[in-house]
Amino acid sequence: MNKPIFKLEDLPLGIKSVTVIFADGSKVACEYRGLIMEGKSEIFRYECQDALIDIYASLGKNTCILGFSIASLRNLNSDVLLEIKLDVERPSKILALTTHRDAAKHYSSAFGYYNQVAISREPRGLKPPDDPEYPPKLGYIEHDKYMRGYPCWTYPVISEGSEDIPYYSIFLLAEYKDRYMALLTLTDKTTTYVEPKLTLKVFPGKEINSVDLSWIASISVSDNPYMAVKQSVNLASSFVAFKPREIKRRPLILDKIGWCSWNALLTEDLSHENVVKIVGGLLNRGLRLGWVIIDDGWQDEIKRNGWPRRVLRKLSANERFPKGLRGVVEDLKSLGVDLVGLWHTINIHWSGFEENLSRETGVKGHFSRFNESYVPPPMINEAFEFYRKFFSWVKDNGVDFVKIDNQWVIHALYYMDLMVGEASRNVELAMQTAAYANGLDILNCMSMAPENYSNFLFSNIMRVSIDYVPFWKADAKLHTIFSAYNALLFSHIAYPDYDMFMSYDPYAKVHVVARIFSGGPIYLTDRDFEKTDIDMLKRFVLPDGRLIRVDEPALPTKDVLFGDPYNEPILLKIASRVKESILVAAFNVNRKGERIEDLISLDALPFDIKRGDYAYYKLFKDEYGLLKSGENLRLSLDELNVEIISLAPVENNRAVIGLKEYFIPRYPISLCKSKGGAILVESKAEGTLLYYANGSFSEVMVKEGTVTEI
Repeated sequence: MNKPIFKLEDLPLGIKSVTVIFADGSKVACEYRGLIMEGKSEIFRYECQDALIDIYASLGKNTCILGFSIASLRNLNSDVLLEIKLDVERPSKILALTTHRDAAKHYSSAFGYYNQVAISREPRGLKPPDDPEYPPKLGYIEHDKYMRGYPCWTYPVISEGSEDIPYYSIFLLAEYKDRYMALLTLTDKTTTYVEPKLTLKVFPGKEINSVDLSWIASISVSDNPYMAVKQSVNLASSFVAFKPREIKRRPLILDKIGWCSWNALLTEDLSHENVVKIVGGLLNRGLRLGWVIIDDGWQDEIKRNGWPRRVLRKLSANERFPKGLRGVVEDLKSLGVDLVGLWHTINIHWSGFEENLSRETGVKGHFSRFNESYVPPPMINEAFEFYRKFFSWVKDNGVDFVKIDNQWVIHALYYMDLMVGEASRNVELAMQTAAYANGLDILNCMSMAPENYSNFLFSNIMRVSIDYVPFWKADAKLHTIFSAYNALLFSHIAYPDYDMFMSYDPYAKVHVVARIFSGGPIYLTDRDFEKTDIDMLKRFVLPDGRLIRVDEPALPTKDVLFGDPYNEPILLKIASRVKESILVAAFNVNRKGERIEDLISLDALPFDIKRGDYAYYKLFKDEYGLLKSGENLRLSLDELNVEIISLAPVENNRAVIGLKEYFIPRYPISLCKSKGGAILVESKAEGTLLYYANGSFSEVMVKEGTVTEI
């Protein structure tokens, strides 16, 4: 009997095989029995001696969402119950995002070494290399080992064919001759990964013998790679619990620059005194901080030698906060800080909490075998009540938003007790609903797993990379690469957060530019406020404290989508817009450290533009000129150098670049075009206005609130 095949934009996609895995580890290949429902929602039946499987395909013109149901006479494997091999023509390149624990294997030593160096302490452990191999070999690992490796971040990996897709990938974008296929894995009742040979592996988290319809992957095909990604996300949002970024509420912390205590103080030095001292010092130096995060280290906790190591004892701050949380929040707001955020994990603390905390909230916790301590209950009503009471305590302390870390751990906390989809949906939705009911925004962290993003119904900010490591050359390269390629997917689900940074990091310029282009929050973690680079910060903070920012999160340009700027002699280029102007940031993040020459091509931008001539300005080189229609712009950058290119369309022989003093020159000005062709420019800040008119470039000093005619 012919195997199932359906077409998306004339790209045939088939099901090559379906294999069931039972609790005893035995694998059985299933026989295809035929199509049992036809139309936009097709159902393909498979059967083996002890199980009946239906594969669902809900089809659009160029999209498809896959699901399955299964009924078995024997218990199914708790780690992988189903393998579905897809059949499609061989692509020329694949960009995969994997949660494989070995992708960032050098980071563990970097945290121990550079986090201490950045606060003038003796390093812990060996110094990591400045040119680590990336990506390393990502071989097969058992699921238990995977779960214990903090699989919360995704890492971009380029492969030549489907046989090299990394294990535990959650997304891929495949390139064909004239079209692209995006595939996004989902958590519904189960969690799915895409692995070598385009195999979908389904993780239930519990031994069961049946699963009702569970959606596992969203697929889209388009001649535009960015549209393929967006369509796959939008389609998935109609079948599972999350909603796209653009229709959710915009978080308040995007408007102003913030400060976070983590790298500045870590856990040992976090105290009321140190937080207020640093924030006060930054404000006194003229930095208009809008918000502060009190990160890990505030808790009244129990520390153990073995596992679990850090358990929350009760709802209170430790002795380093003599006035409690409310006291430090009040002192920060008295200094002029608008918003204060508080860090905690999705299970309240890294290793959960003592049973006493359940008595404090009046809601019984769930004892997790993974954590060997108590965690939030996984039933939605009980979970909502638990989080409601916890967030009510947070709000009573004057806190305005929360940074919720360690979210991936839902995958493991309720292992063998509940199906992973049931637990993740209940906990995530209860947490988000309770936070928003208490007026708290959420900054999501360690949450790039399907169990998390599939349930981001309200949440609208998420970290899109592993932690920033101050002063490490390799992190300035890899962190920027990770963030940019991860944003290709995750910017459609939430505003991407590229993490905090130190303004006196030797590679601060790279970190700053990347974050300005992220479209997400921008925040410092400076410890020594006397070293803070105020001059650099003022180049993206307006006099009233507002941040300059791009209109939409920047995405990698088409010519590097399937490139490797770490190992190949190409620049990493990301692009966005500010009003009618185009903004491109180019980074030399090459492993070898060689000078690289490359091109900026308007044909490679991740969005449609008007064709014609453009006035360009290279900000750091302070070079401007005219880019004629059809021409490319040449760039040459040394190691860890960066350039911002502003491109303004030429109309009626005029174009306005903006204020040269700001990293996004176009942001601080507003334009009004007159009937006679002249342009009126109103400036929101003082600076040097650069513009093109009548065949030449001119500069003029302008003041805040003034109007200049060009």
